[in-house]
Amino acid sequence: MTRTTPIRWNHLHLDIPEQWDVIVKDKRHLILEQELRPIIEMRWQPPAQKSRGDAGEKIAKQLEPGRIFTRRQGQNGALPAGLNDKFKVDTFRLDNSPEDTVLLLTCKSCATALLIRIYHRSIGTFEAFAPVLGSLNCHPDPAALAGWQIQDFYFSIPAGFELQSSSFRFGLTSLNFTSSAAELRLCRLAPASQHLQQNSLSALFQSFSSAPPEKQTAAQPSTLHFRHVPTLSEYLWGRIRRKKPYQTSSFIHFPHHDRILGYSIRSRTPIETWVETMLEEGYGIIPKEEAAAGPDA
Repeated sequence: MTRTTPIRWNHLHLDIPEQWDVIVKDKRHLILEQELRPIIEMRWQPPAQKSRGDAGEKIAKQLEPGRIFTRRQGQNGALPAGLNDKFKVDTFRLDNSPEDTVLLLTCKSCATALLIRIYHRSIGTFEAFAPVLGSLNCHPDPAALAGWQIQDFYFSIPAGFELQSSSFRFGLTSLNFTSSAAELRLCRLAPASQHLQQNSLSALFQSFSSAPPEKQTAAQPSTLHFRHVPTLSEYLWGRIRRKKPYQTSSFIHFPHHDRILGYSIRSRTPIETWVETMLEEGYGIIPKEEAAAGPDA
């Protein structure tokens, strides 16, 4: 059996072969590649507050504007078993890539719409993707909803936060979330050894979180924390200027995996203990087969 890797990204869960790579193009846009060749492209949108009964072509054009879609008949029989049980399936071909297959999946449970482009030159049959398509889940249960996993790290996001932007540059991954009262930033530095050749862990932490070195605390040599509770004058001035004066930040070096993970949350209101605990305990590195079973800290 082909070993798979779970992907958990912005409420979409799926399992992909471990030799595939995931390219994040946008908040709800992923490209799955193997050896730098695109295999599957996915876009999705959550259900509208009021269902308008949009036709399949209209939804497809909303997800991928500027394209002309032509219905493709007789393909559903080749789809993985069970896919039609979870989704209403419409099959299309694109005007400029007639050999590619485009699936519009509308979830029968939550009405999320997923547009999936399967690149013809990268596949032989639908059967090759049965495990991937069969693993799609756009409405994970509440216990799994907070969990995210991409690249080689995982993290948990408190309820109420929404992804605003992401950046996957060489050596630095940055994710930005916001809620009604707070903003949350996560980062992944890799390889950590190259970053630490240029700067100390404390200097990197300060660059990420603006935490002054003299106010950083080290629970362990590889872990740094910073917490700021504003004075009354800082709080009042922050309210006037619409600032977020409360801050909690953390940096962890995983030496055996050559990675650094960090988070920084700023809020207009006191940061609750359960939020800090969730962030602290909910993120880490996914060990490779030859690595130790648990993350280093």
